[in-house]
Amino acid sequence: MEVIEARNVVVGAGVVGAAAAYHLARRGEAVLLVEQFGLGHTRGSSHGATRIIRHSYADPNYARLMPRVYQLWHALEAQSATPLLTRTGGISVSPPGVPYAELVEAALVELGVPAQRLSAEAWNQRHPRFAVPSGSTVVFEPDVGILAAGRCVHVLLHEAERHGACIQPNTPIDRIELETSGVALLGKGLRIQADRAIVAAGSWIPILLPALAQVLTPTRQRVVYLGTADPGYGVGRLPVFIWIGAREEQAYYGMPDLDGRGVKMGRHHGPATNPNQADERVDEAYVDELRGFLRGFLPELAEAPLAATETCLYTMAPGEEFLVGAWPGRSDLLVAAACSGHGFKFGILVGEVLADLATGQTPMAGTERWGATLAGFLQG
Repeated sequence: MEVIEARNVVVGAGVVGAAAAYHLARRGEAVLLVEQFGLGHTRGSSHGATRIIRHSYADPNYARLMPRVYQLWHALEAQSATPLLTRTGGISVSPPGVPYAELVEAALVELGVPAQRLSAEAWNQRHPRFAVPSGSTVVFEPDVGILAAGRCVHVLLHEAERHGACIQPNTPIDRIELETSGVALLGKGLRIQADRAIVAAGSWIPILLPALAQVLTPTRQRVVYLGTADPGYGVGRLPVFIWIGAREEQAYYGMPDLDGRGVKMGRHHGPATNPNQADERVDEAYVDELRGFLRGFLPELAEAPLAATETCLYTMAPGEEFLVGAWPGRSDLLVAAACSGHGFKFGILVGEVLADLATGQTPMAGTERWGATLAGFLQG
């Protein structure tokens, strides 16, 4: 059996694990980052071309963190001389009786982020491609944008490595054991003895840490790309859109064509899944459902040909909260389930929080609730 001794071991090379390794390495910490698959794989939650970034949150606790998130992504762009964020503008929309858009507006006003509230009729008049249902509320935020997801992860890994991190792909961890001093991470023919472990394994967290199996639910998210030659659906013409209806399953989002693949669109919720059983199917019924929504929102786009489909994993926690913090009673085991389908944009901040916790620093105010939520679930 191969035995490796390490100061800090990060499990999972998605956006959160890559960001944790990046922040730790920049502080001069020795870091070993292990990933069960190849780097940039398509089995988890961080692959693909694009993710939405926005201040527009109905929950002010998350909205208040977004200025720091934007700051960190812009800093990484500057350090790496690599464009990562494309500003597109975006709308948050909800029908009568659903307060989502009004709550978004309130959060933006509190932050002092520029935004404009419009009626459905006013929005449709300005943007004739839209047919937002009458009575709906539209809140437009100019600073909404798109992160180049795969590129973001690649740059984080590159910068982590440049600052001294060791990255080891194709290294599955099957079991984690808490010892009197330190943490043992066990794989086939491998034992890693770590002073500190950071588990950022996404949908595999409840497998590695079974105490969270009743808390975290992996789900399969399905997205489609609708192809159109109309430049009106590209960046600078079509904004990101988020629609929140009266029922949980009435949550749809989309973003403009960034790279010629088409307009990306999906529903926020998906079926429960086993992350060890890869399933990239996107059935016709689901595509028809998305087209049905578009017929009452962006009717011309509803008839656009299907250009491609894609799947990824969500790891859902109750209330769509993040669970980020130390294992109760153990400062040498940190967990990062920063997920629930809205975590990518926060990845670079979650990595900073993990590095703070690992090195005895005080994380950004407002993030301590993530650790309290984790402890609350684990301690009953």
